[in-house]
Amino acid sequence: MPCIEYGEDPRMNIKIKKASGITEDFNPDKLLGSLIRSGADRDQAEEVISLIIPELQPYTSTKKIFRLARKYLRQFNRSTVLRYSLKKSLLRLGPSGYPFEKYVGELFKQYGYSVDMGVLLQGRCVKHEVDVFAVNDNEVRLVECKYRNRAENSPDVKVAMYFHSRFRDLRAEMKNQHSGKSFSGWIVTNTRFTEDAITYAVCSGLKLISWRYPGKGSLEQMIEKKKLYPVTVISGLTSAQTRLLFEQKVILMKDLAKMAAGDIKRLLSVSERRALALKDQADKLCFC
Repeated sequence: MPCIEYGEDPRMNIKIKKASGITEDFNPDKLLGSLIRSGADRDQAEEVISLIIPELQPYTSTKKIFRLARKYLRQFNRSTVLRYSLKKSLLRLGPSGYPFEKYVGELFKQYGYSVDMGVLLQGRCVKHEVDVFAVNDNEVRLVECKYRNRAENSPDVKVAMYFHSRFRDLRAEMKNQHSGKSFSGWIVTNTRFTEDAITYAVCSGLKLISWRYPGKGSLEQMIEKKKLYPVTVISGLTSAQTRLLFEQKVILMKDLAKMAAGDIKRLLSVSERRALALKDQADKLCFC
């Protein structure tokens, strides 16, 4: 199909409203990029946009645009829809921060680290609880997890400064215990950091991972590179079902794909048809 000439449609000059309440010009190229990153090819992504454009009104919310994109993506590939839902799936890792901590721990495991969760460590002055303690042959990472249930809620500079003070208290003790290894402090969030938080982290040497930050090694890049999608990417799961999966250490869609449909049926108390559908979605998302 020919490329869409977005500039010919006057609706390309309208304002849209973000979740934070900020308005901005609708940017079809930005939407095109997110659709392609989710797995749609360029022709599919452009067709989805061509279907969305007639439904745009002044100050259409980004939430509605997301719903429309999901709706039209289903015409092509269910697994593409799931990938497009990745950001929302991270918001569903709640309502407490514990599921997100378990998920982050699993990410580091998949990248070759030995991981302990909720570790109490003695610093020079006091003891500190560390969400994720990740170690490999070369380095030690102390990881603070900051879960947010709304996309506009961003960890700010106070979060970075507080963790940095804890990290400094632990640094000397950890270096003594893990001689020869590099030692670093990390903060991981499922949303975005404020600009001040990023500026402070760069200056102080803290490492941050969030949605779209850093440019190389951001949260979604870590997930996409090894297909480490959380089970919450399936929007139809209830919070109780998600909790059951996490209790059985089924955190990633890869974990779900390894299960037999019968086991999924029994664990989640769903019909055989639903269990087979969940199994199929996991297989297609992780192994195709």
